[in-house]
Amino acid sequence: MHETVTSTPSPSPAVVIVEGLIGCGKSSLASELGAALGAGCLTLLEPDERDQANPYLASYYEDPVRWGFTMQVHLLALRYRMHLRGQWHALNRGGPVVIDRSYFGDTCFIRMLARSGKVSPDEFETYRMVYHAMTASVLLPTACVRILVSLETAAERIRRRSELRTGRRCESVIDLDYLCALDEEITYMVGVLSRQGVAVIDMPWDVDRETPEQRQVAVRALAERIQRTRPADLFLDLHRRTV
Repeated sequence: MHETVTSTPSPSPAVVIVEGLIGCGKSSLASELGAALGAGCLTLLEPDERDQANPYLASYYEDPVRWGFTMQVHLLALRYRMHLRGQWHALNRGGPVVIDRSYFGDTCFIRMLARSGKVSPDEFETYRMVYHAMTASVLLPTACVRILVSLETAAERIRRRSELRTGRRCESVIDLDYLCALDEEITYMVGVLSRQGVAVIDMPWDVDRETPEQRQVAVRALAERIQRTRPADLFLDLHRRTV
């Protein structure tokens, strides 16, 4: 008698993106989540003023009409490279990946700038063409962690950060209207990812967890939930494309 034994393939490593308002604590949580997911996890943090990763940040807040399009195309290119690096790590090294503010999240800012008239229709169309050209190489993530904080909490954390880090003092001009508009775009973007099959995990983060122990408990629980998340199909999922 011929017997066939079917084994269940081991799940592919998770690629996790972390999204949320400016000042919500994305970078800190992404770093801690990466550590909780284990030594093989690759954590890629958002480009900011450090090491001139985003040389346009201060100029943008001084004159968003002049620098909005330039900065977003610059950040889109960097986030594209982050995703390619993360995908390679997951597929070839077999380790999980955490990405702080994603390639997908970048679209929230260009939409917001277009709605407010700070980028022109022609600039928006140029961004769209570049984005679509890049998208052929970018796979959807396994999960999206959305950090949930109130607008007031985000504004207060931005204020505190601008006092501590010289390169972020330019963000002191961010007001509640700006954060509200951004929050609406993030909600839209996360909704699209959810409809495309990405597991969305809401992470309430309004309360400041002042001790390392408090943060570790919350982050470990998040890491365990991600590890239980069933990844998208390794083969059929690759057909999820739209024109």
